[in-house]
Amino acid sequence: MSFDERIDEILSLSAAMKLNVLIWGPGKSATQQYIKREKMRQQIKNAFINADVRFSEDLVEAASGRTKDLTIPEQELFHFAACDICFVLDISKGAGEEIAHFINSGFGHKLVILTHEKYKDSSSFPAALRKYGNQLFFNDEEYEHCHLVDRVVSRVRLLAIGKLGRLFL
Repeated sequence: MSFDERIDEILSLSAAMKLNVLIWGPGKSATQQYIKREKMRQQIKNAFINADVRFSEDLVEAASGRTKDLTIPEQELFHFAACDICFVLDISKGAGEEIAHFINSGFGHKLVILTHEKYKDSSSFPAALRKYGNQLFFNDEEYEHCHLVDRVVSRVRLLAIGKLGRLFL
């Protein structure tokens, strides 16, 4: 089998991997930013047919019987533990709070923080926390033209290929 054929096979197999993807970020009240989150979710679902792509607010409603006595951060910790990867669109106060709360939770390696490049060299306390995470920086053009979504899908693809590799060990 040639390299091209093998790469096509790997891409096909990785697209079929079962994945749990969590996306944190602005809620419905932040209309334009929420639309970006929705686009991320849809593009991931389109690229990975067996991916379960959720927002925590979806899971709070769906799992209310199992976790109803827990606070929102405690429920989100369950969601975070159950995901393979979590993207946080770091453009709202709530997203920053989720980063601060969960970066050192023991699951921080699952967190991919999507941060505007203007904060790349910031020396603030929130910036210091973000440096412990896996950050992808974006600029205005990438955000506006949804190239950031393409980068997110590429990151999920790398995760899927990694999971695929573990199946053959």
